[in-house]
Amino acid sequence: MPLCDSAHSACVSRTFLRSWRCHPKLIFTEETLGLKQTEARDFTSRVNQILKNHSDTGVKILKFVIDDHNNVNTCHLNSWLQKAVTPGIEKITLFLPWRSREEYNFPCSILLDGRGNSIWYLDLTNCAFRPMVGFDCLRSLTKLRLYGVCITGDELGRLISNCFALEELQVWCCMELICLTIPFWLQRLSCLTVSECDMLRVIESTAPNLTTLDFFGEPVQLVLRESSKVKDLKVGYSYKPNAKVNTPMVADKFLAIKHLNIHLGEDDDDAVTPTYDYLSLASFLDACPVLESFTLSVSLLFTLQRCLVSAAETFNLTGNNI
Repeated sequence: MPLCDSAHSACVSRTFLRSWRCHPKLIFTEETLGLKQTEARDFTSRVNQILKNHSDTGVKILKFVIDDHNNVNTCHLNSWLQKAVTPGIEKITLFLPWRSREEYNFPCSILLDGRGNSIWYLDLTNCAFRPMVGFDCLRSLTKLRLYGVCITGDELGRLISNCFALEELQVWCCMELICLTIPFWLQRLSCLTVSECDMLRVIESTAPNLTTLDFFGEPVQLVLRESSKVKDLKVGYSYKPNAKVNTPMVADKFLAIKHLNIHLGEDDDDAVTPTYDYLSLASFLDACPVLESFTLSVSLLFTLQRCLVSAAETFNLTGNNI
């Protein structure tokens, strides 16, 4: 039953109301609320109605998917989170429109006082997350996904500093990250994904059981200590106009890597392909003494553009002559 129908039923049925007040899943999307885009102005009123009929306890799964046309005021969103995030909650998903990434600051305080201790899944999209010094409330967290989140390396460090159960970390389009440090005490972390964090310069990991690392973006310095157990490394290089890549992101020996996948290709059909020094990728091979498989993939468009650039350089052609 859609959430809006459940809320209406709770208004006329005392039995259903008692059941509804402890319903463990609250998923607020246009679909679950029975809304069309033309009715988006009703998003706030319907969520208010549902939460009014719900108790302050019993929520296990909380999900908000708010599109740009929903026009949700941040004070309403803070109020909803304050009411729904209670002790015992396990999963939180918050999806906001792109314009909110610098406008909305996720209220970290709602995770304090024991309310964040049971969360094992946290997925935030397009907001700011600024944990304070001493932030210690996500000890059960096993999966963390940040997309378009404004968070610095120090703030991310505070966020994961006590996440001893963390197994998977995904960081996408987090433009304030410059240095990403994975500490050794995250002993259950096995999978790390980092993609399109344009300001990122260094990834350093001492997590002892990290086995899978996926990276996409501009080349960075990758530091995996000698104790590293990374076996699967997937690297995708993006590019910007007039950029030149000569040095891969190898800082140390990758003593455990068995499977290496490198992708070179376009992330924008209109971009101008830089000159890649393919031979520089050989340093990857030198750094992987137990490598079993190596895959180098180059997109067709990338290859065609590279050939045209080479022809232009050879025959002294200008861009208009190609």
